Amino acid sequence: MRVFISWSKRVSMEYAIKTKQLLEELDPNIEAFVSELDIVGGENVQVKIIESINACDKLILCFTKETKKSPWLLFEAGYARGCGKTVIPLLFDVDPNWHSWIDNPMNVARELRFSGYRFTSEFLEAFGIKNIAQNRQKVEQYKRAIEQIKDKSRLVDVECQDVIEKLIADSSFHIDNPYYKDKTAFFLTGFESFELYKIITDSFIYSGKYLWFYGRKNMKLFSGNFRSFFKYLQDKAFESQLNMDGIDFRCLFLNPESEEVKRAHMQQEIFVPELHASILRAKTVVNECEALKKCFRLYSGKRDEIIIRLDNCIIYSRPVFDAGGRPQLLTNTGFEVFSVFSERGQKCIKTYEEIWNGAQKMF
Repeated sequence: MRVFISWSKRVSMEYAIKTKQLLEELDPNIEAFVSELDIVGGENVQVKIIESINACDKLILCFTKETKKSPWLLFEAGYARGCGKTVIPLLFDVDPNWHSWIDNPMNVARELRFSGYRFTSEFLEAFGIKNIAQNRQKVEQYKRAIEQIKDKSRLVDVECQDVIEKLIADSSFHIDNPYYKDKTAFFLTGFESFELYKIITDSFIYSGKYLWFYGRKNMKLFSGNFRSFFKYLQDKAFESQLNMDGIDFRCLFLNPESEEVKRAHMQQEIFVPELHASILRAKTVVNECEALKKCFRLYSGKRDEIIIRLDNCIIYSRPVFDAGGRPQLLTNTGFEVFSVFSERGQKCIKTYEEIWNGAQKMF
């Protein structure tokens, strides 16, 4: 059996090479073609690829989120389908909408999902290889090798991937960003925006455990646009009056009676009424629910960093202060996203806990 393995970009290439090695170890009668290894210097690349697809029995498409809309994958998959070859999309990344970018020629092809619980048996079956213990062990070794490649190539820690992907999918955050450094995603705009709070609250509802806000007046959160989120919190609170049914929601407000209020905003005549109004809205949301009351506190010190914890992900920014020590507006400024388990993430958790423990109960 001849198998053509299609790839695009470095990580997909590494997956392709490991897949070739696996197939040829499983069955010596399988000859797998990977362009990076099987095209020698001086050969016409395009001609060699066409010849190899013509000669193959099956084509594997090494799909990753990075290779979405790759013209090479589309071309090779389309050409193979046109030749009547069996095309097997091998999905290394979870993406429920993978068909949407490759409707033709892939919308009729059954995929193999690397993360699927039946991947080992389905992979062996797809290539007519005996499902015996020795072969299953080889596939398991291959899976561990793929996971090592995934860990090595991640731009951010796995805890943050879902949130970052949601941010990238929203055009509000997609102006030449994010860029990545030291497992941190740097967004150049969008902080304190409605869109950011929408993604945060939507990500938390039904599946989240931790959501902590270190705000001043939290005005956007209590603007009236997040009724479904607070309805969810109320339901959780009434279901379990003691522990919010297992979720850890916390919200810090600046204490309106503190000295810091005088330096918290450039326009006192606007800031102070808005702070009082936002606290009043929070009290309306809480009503007489004892469990929800415990989720709010008032701090009095200077806030020189902004921390939002969404499960095991930190959304972080720092205010810029003027000569008088008053912070500039934060709406649509830049922010960072990194893991709770990173060194910086642990420092943020420690900082938040210290402020929370030193804060005054709001009720």
